[in-house]
Amino acid sequence: LNYPPNPFPNIIQTPPPNVGPLATLPPSLGASEGDTSIDDAVFGVSPRLDAPFAGFAAQYQKGTSKYEQAKDEGEDVLVEQIRSHEDVKEYFYPEKMYDNIDIYRTEIPLSQEYTIGIMVSPCGDNSTTVDGLIIPYDCCQGIFGDGEYGYLTDNAMATYGVEYPLFRASRSDPKILAEADEIFENIVLYDDRRQIMSVETSRRADDEIMVAEECVGVSDPFPYCTGVRMKKVKFSYNAACTDNNETVNAMLPCYDVDGELSSHCIQVSYSQSSFIHVCGGDFADDDHCGTYLEVHRQNGSPYDSEEVVLADRKITTRETAGMVTTTLSMLYKNDPNKILCEFKETVIRVGTMVLIKETAPMCCCPAVYNTLNKEGRFSCPSKPGTAHGPFADSIDTLEEQVNRDDSQKSYPFCPLLREDEDVMVCAKRATKGFSQDTYSERDGRFGAFQRYYSEPCAPTNYSKIDSTWSSPDLLNSYPGRCDYFDSCGKQTPGLRYCSAGDSTFTFSGYIGKVVEIPINLDDPNGIYKVTFNDGRTSYGFLLTDLEMMEPKYNYELWFVQRTPYDLVIQQRKPFKVVAPKCTYDIVNQRYFPYAVLDDSGQPLNQADGGFDGIEEPITYETDVFYEDTGVRRTAA
Repeated sequence: LNYPPNPFPNIIQTPPPNVGPLATLPPSLGASEGDTSIDDAVFGVSPRLDAPFAGFAAQYQKGTSKYEQAKDEGEDVLVEQIRSHEDVKEYFYPEKMYDNIDIYRTEIPLSQEYTIGIMVSPCGDNSTTVDGLIIPYDCCQGIFGDGEYGYLTDNAMATYGVEYPLFRASRSDPKILAEADEIFENIVLYDDRRQIMSVETSRRADDEIMVAEECVGVSDPFPYCTGVRMKKVKFSYNAACTDNNETVNAMLPCYDVDGELSSHCIQVSYSQSSFIHVCGGDFADDDHCGTYLEVHRQNGSPYDSEEVVLADRKITTRETAGMVTTTLSMLYKNDPNKILCEFKETVIRVGTMVLIKETAPMCCCPAVYNTLNKEGRFSCPSKPGTAHGPFADSIDTLEEQVNRDDSQKSYPFCPLLREDEDVMVCAKRATKGFSQDTYSERDGRFGAFQRYYSEPCAPTNYSKIDSTWSSPDLLNSYPGRCDYFDSCGKQTPGLRYCSAGDSTFTFSGYIGKVVEIPINLDDPNGIYKVTFNDGRTSYGFLLTDLEMMEPKYNYELWFVQRTPYDLVIQQRKPFKVVAPKCTYDIVNQRYFPYAVLDDSGQPLNQADGGFDGIEEPITYETDVFYEDTGVRRTAA
């Protein structure tokens, strides 16, 4: 190990012979000053039985390939033990010194590496008695299953009246997820890998045909009508070992695969095509080591951040041959008097997903970049594989940094920007300078003296003559400056086009997350900050320009690998709790993210959350405390 100049006075700096650049052991690990016997103790013929690594006694003759292999393996072990020692751990593993190790990061494995499968309630409603079960409670143990998910067809969307707004016509809209009881005629089936399935390969039973006096024709007047006085309904039972993540009832009990009944729970089946991280030995009972199934509220709630664990289950199966079924409690934070519920947001808050309405301001910017003449406006930063400008999220991995550097070699160029900065850049043709394209950088700007170059678009300036805003890069003048970019003009409210060849820019039709709300919520001019890139940058909007987007599913099941340093999300599985209704918080005048149970086990319509009207004084047990940012994990 090549240490810097003596950073650790209590570490012997002289390397032992025959071990190369391996540092000797600190005194606290059993070495005395000047001790050079590590090579013999580990690889030689006369190991010291009192040495801490005497277990590496020689087994092979010196100079043989096996000896060299054992030597290399022994060196690796020694290096790791030395680096992990308390005297030097901060230098080699600074992450081990973090005060907060309850930080989530997402690392979804590639399908070429291994896959993770999760299904909710794979045996359906298994809360009835054993004798009356249609599907046995161990229907998804040791076999493989699959999920099938229906999305509305265009005809069904038109019949239901759920077409997208006209101002979203130019957007790439996802399909609308159908209800769990939708009939075959109105859906397109997808599997859990988002591949289209045919009806012939579906494990779902055919729909039932019933008499319906209200039907007068096909889809007339309802989508389920199949003719005069006829309708179709979904078959009452699902196939065994299939996903039922849209109909969770937290009031029901459930069976485990051994037939043991528990209250307020659901079955969950999982599989992984590689070994699952399971901790043993001294770490067997460590709740920060191993793999867990965790329940989280998507985007959080006014009471909890998204990272707060609402319920969890430790996985103890290291390898799976088919699906493995376990049970997961629906108790809220393991409180026997609170259970998960059909939670819905009622007001816009920090963390709420919102749709930007058509009333949002529209800007007129320089003409869009033209690949033929190599001139025009484009947005920066540029992140390969994603949208650019205000829709490009942070570059936070080495691979993304390498891709960004490679993209900088291709024209048009983005300037170097701060992490929290978006900018409109104009590609132009120089009237003098080089006669051919080059990739050199000069004067801090890409291509400042090249034939084609790019630079931030010129900001708009106010003219007292006609009271308008214009710039050298705009072809027309406008009544105001754009609220988002100072290089664009703000169009007159109500006009949805730009004149004289300028291009439009608007956030209308895009979905973002609220990261800041005004202090005075009653102020009609209060600004709500919304991000479209996971918090890298944000833009201000009025409340009248926002429409709350309640997610289809109200909870998520996270497949989490807990390590001594952080929490790695390897898979997210959404699910929907449809019952019971949430209890109303009469103190804060909003719904709790849980249902409070009375003494008989029935959910209450309203409650005060235990508030008695007396404010408790704030006390701190230590001199050092940390601001609660919502990132710290609350134990379930």
